[in-house]
Amino acid sequence: MPRPMACTYFILVVIFNWQIMNELESIWEKPLYLPYIQPPLTAELLEDAEKKIGYKLPNEYIELLKTQNGGYIRKTLPGFEHTLIYGIGPHYPSLTDVDWSEYNDWVSFKLDGLVPFDDDGHLFMCLDYRQDRLNPQIALIAPDSEIQSIVADSFAEYLSKLVVKTDGEFVIETNESIEKVAKDIEQSLGVEFEAPNSYEQGYPIYRSNINGQWMWLSPNLVPKGFVRRDDDRYNELKQLANGEATRFPEVAKSSLLISFSNEETEKRALAKLRESSIAIRPLSEFV
Repeated sequence: MPRPMACTYFILVVIFNWQIMNELESIWEKPLYLPYIQPPLTAELLEDAEKKIGYKLPNEYIELLKTQNGGYIRKTLPGFEHTLIYGIGPHYPSLTDVDWSEYNDWVSFKLDGLVPFDDDGHLFMCLDYRQDRLNPQIALIAPDSEIQSIVADSFAEYLSKLVVKTDGEFVIETNESIEKVAKDIEQSLGVEFEAPNSYEQGYPIYRSNINGQWMWLSPNLVPKGFVRRDDDRYNELKQLANGEATRFPEVAKSSLLISFSNEETEKRALAKLRESSIAIRPLSEFV
C-alpha cells in the first residue's frame, strides 16, 4: 500500500493539474464557433505544424490547444480587442498559415520569425522568435503602420495577462425565462424587443431601440457550440453543437445579460429597471 504522504502528494498533483486545465478551458468563448475549431490536437498535427513554421511551440500554447484546438476567446488583453487564438489543423484559421509576402518589400523591420496567432488584417498578435528561437516573446505587429510592440516576454506571461471582457455588460439575476424578463423590461421602459436573432452568436439576442440607441438582452446558458446553416461544413459540424454551456461560468446559469450602446441610455434604463425590482449588477462584480 502507498504511504500516506505519497497519497497526499498524488492528490495535490491531480488537483493542481485539474485547476490548470480549468483555467485554460475558461479562456475559450461559449458557445464554440465550430468552424474555427480544428480537430483534436495530436502528436502528428503538432509535429507537422512545428516543421511548417520552423519553430518549437511554447509548452503553454500546446497545453491550451489540448483543451480546445483554437477558436474565439472570451478573455482578452486590456485595451486591445483580441478575439482569437489559432489552432493547428486543416481548416481556417490555422497557426501554420504564415504569409508575410505582401509586406516584406516595404516594412522596415524584420517579419521572419513572427508567427501570428490572431489578426484582423491590420493588427497581428504573434509568437516572436526573432530574439530567441526557443522561447518566443509575444508581439503586437501592425505592418501597414510600421508598428511593433512587445506584449509579453513569454506565452505564459501573455496568458496571465488575459482578462474576461466585462465592460458594459450587466447581469440580471433571475430564475425567470428570458421571454418573461423581456416582457417585464418592455413594460418598465415602454419599449418593444425585436424578434430574437440567433444568427450572429448562436444564442437568442433580444434587441430594442431606446430613443435611437440600442439595448440587448441575452441568456447566460447557451448551446455548447454552433454553426450557421449557410456554412459549407454545416452538415459535418451540426452534431457537435449538442449540449449546453455557460458564457460566464462565474454567473448562475439562469441569469441573463443586458447591455446598451450608449452610457447615458444605460444609466437611465438601469435606474428604471431597478425601480421595478429587477435585480441588476455589473458583470465585473462576478468575474
